[in-house]
Amino acid sequence: MMKIPNKIKIGGHEYSVKITKVTDEAKGASNWGRSYHATQKIFIDKELSRTKQEETFVHEIVHCIESFMESNSKENHVTRFSNGLYQVLKENNLLK
Repeated sequence: MMKIPNKIKIGGHEYSVKITKVTDEAKGASNWGRSYHATQKIFIDKELSRTKQEETFVHEIVHCIESFMESNSKENHVTRFSNGLYQVLKENNLLK
């Protein structure tokens, strides 16, 4: 099981992390998390299962790294990469 911290440092910046209700009508039901780089905040939907919260947390971390690196990858690339990374971490018991 992954410990989702209250704060995480990414690119030299400290982001606050909150597990809460995430709503974004424009994105609909598939919006499980949000990251705001200007205010350094990450939100994860509390209604998700624990594993989906973990997967979403990894996804939002990838978004933050992409912002810091000014990569501007498309959402589907971030999703594929973060899902693959989460799977490797989970299957190899690296989430402790």
